[in-house]
Amino acid sequence: MRSRSLVVVALAAAAGSLAAATAVPHAVAAPESPAAAAGPTAAGPRDIVLVHGINDSSSAWNSMVVKLKSTGYTDAQIHRFDYPSDHGSRVQGTAADLGTFIDKNVKSAKFDIVAHSMGSLISRYWMATASGSYRAGDVVNWVSLSGPNHGNQAAGWWGDAAGVYKNFYWDVIPGSDAQRTANNGDSYNWRGETGEHSPTQFTTLRSGCDDSWFDVPLHVPVQLDKTSLDSTSLGGAINYKVTNTDNTFGGACPTHAGMPGDPAVQQKVVDTLTEEGVGGVYEMKLESVEMLEANGDDNTNDDLFGYVRVTSSGGNNGWNLSNVYWRNDYDDTDSSGHRWLNVPNSSFNRGAWTTCGNGRCGIDAMIVDEDGHTYVDPDDVVVNGSYVWDQRHQSAGPGSAVVQGLAGKARVYYNVRVR
Repeated sequence: MRSRSLVVVALAAAAGSLAAATAVPHAVAAPESPAAAAGPTAAGPRDIVLVHGINDSSSAWNSMVVKLKSTGYTDAQIHRFDYPSDHGSRVQGTAADLGTFIDKNVKSAKFDIVAHSMGSLISRYWMATASGSYRAGDVVNWVSLSGPNHGNQAAGWWGDAAGVYKNFYWDVIPGSDAQRTANNGDSYNWRGETGEHSPTQFTTLRSGCDDSWFDVPLHVPVQLDKTSLDSTSLGGAINYKVTNTDNTFGGACPTHAGMPGDPAVQQKVVDTLTEEGVGGVYEMKLESVEMLEANGDDNTNDDLFGYVRVTSSGGNNGWNLSNVYWRNDYDDTDSSGHRWLNVPNSSFNRGAWTTCGNGRCGIDAMIVDEDGHTYVDPDDVVVNGSYVWDQRHQSAGPGSAVVQGLAGKARVYYNVRVR
């Protein structure tokens, strides 16, 4: 891998004025001071449904159950859905079984779902189709731990070699019918795959050390329609990246299988489930993106592509949004023929400001170094990172955050204001 010179992408400053901007470095923002915001309102435990991953069982949740019970959950409130990963298993049928399980066991009016890996696809498929009975609107929180929510690039390679698990693997091929159904009819949707006015608050967590799913890390890009996406992160969700440099998780960096049992991940899950929104409604605007390091396979500046967006998951507030400030597909060119576009893609931008409910705004960045359509090479991933602005820990105003991947990093400059 070779070093690359710095590149800056300037973003539009106002809605309806997405004109080409000269790329200039942005001054480093002053450090933010924590806001004196009230803590979340504890709603007390609701019933929770735990959905394990492929080639696993409900025992994967043993330590999570211990954590839940230590915070006030009772055995009667914790429901572990077990399903076989046998030759005949497909997401559609397993989702129907999940619906039957919920009908039988979940008696509370509202409940939460926490899913790991394949369980994320199964549970969201059920929510999208309301298999069994229409209770999808009763889900307050849906939390995905390393879910293949946009599939996995390696799934199609396995084919019959996957043996007894092959049918599930077909459903994880990017763009499969199961993927499209779970994502509300689209393989992906830049305005949000979770439904703009869904009553559910969606949260995803992925790890920078996710290293063993189909022998291809889940944090490398999934390529669809010349677009590279992170598999787990969703538009209309708050997306967290658990890495060994993220202080939000105290330096944790669990493997794929280790996500349900990681203490920092468990704490974030509990925090998410026991809050009824953290307060105010804010708006975030992205100002610019500065490439700090890009050590991918190629060393030219015109072959990077990907996206930078702001996401919000407001639950009952109705702001399950994704606002793309910059996007470049593979082989896209500007008027001068360069692939690296120095202006945002207006067709995917809702306006200068993104509304963020429940006191949180999320920034997601995926920037890939093309090297001949070998999209699953780890060293293609210049940036795959997320940053969550949370009113409990940051103040409104200008700020910046560093997001990174396996072969580079960037600084994203933003501004936050009270709506």
